[in-house]
Amino acid sequence: MLDQNDIKVLLGKATDYVEDNPYSDDDFYDSDGHAYCRWFYRNQSHGYFDEIRKSDGVMNRILKDNTGDPGSPINGNISGLFFSAAVRYNSTSGDPIPFSPFGPVRLLVPAIELLAKAPKIYFADFYCMPCSDNHYVTLVMTSPGSKTDEFCAEHLVELEIHNNPFIFKDKSGTLQVTTAKKLYVEMYYTEDLDIKPYLKRGLLKDCETVGQGHSTPGGIPKTELCPFCSI
Repeated sequence: MLDQNDIKVLLGKATDYVEDNPYSDDDFYDSDGHAYCRWFYRNQSHGYFDEIRKSDGVMNRILKDNTGDPGSPINGNISGLFFSAAVRYNSTSGDPIPFSPFGPVRLLVPAIELLAKAPKIYFADFYCMPCSDNHYVTLVMTSPGSKTDEFCAEHLVELEIHNNPFIFKDKSGTLQVTTAKKLYVEMYYTEDLDIKPYLKRGLLKDCETVGQGHSTPGGIPKTELCPFCSI
């Protein structure tokens, strides 16, 4: 299992990647390489959300699989729910990417609301997938004082919400997410989530799928020997 020093090395590599791959010529993204982040969103199958609506309306945490670095300390040790923070290219209003490889139904949650429920953020992983040149940063969101928070404090690297290169609040308090080329920020929310308020607000949407259109059971390990994210 990777130790905290290894995680710090990965954090350094992820930071270098953000700094070296900005959308510097993009008139729509901020000139400093970030954009307004309005939503955290989760894509799954129709069946997944149907089962939640038929039961108590609570989206329960799932044990972290082996996606990413095989040595990541969060694999098999903490439970949570993945949300994407990526913003659609050309958007000036924080619109999410209009497609997903994970499922045809999307739950939109206001990012600030989810951060209020789990305000502590830890850097956990930086990786890429076989047969793809995209990279991913995994950030873990925890509730202060929870058992998961204690685990993350021991094994991961905590980030300051006002000072990190991935997702942060600017001087006005507006949430911003990096727009580095081919980099996707994933938020791993480590509490159960009652989605009934979001259903009432009409925040469950149909979504175009790409690729296989669903996640791979057990996860997919990272590409070995990548010059950007291997350690």
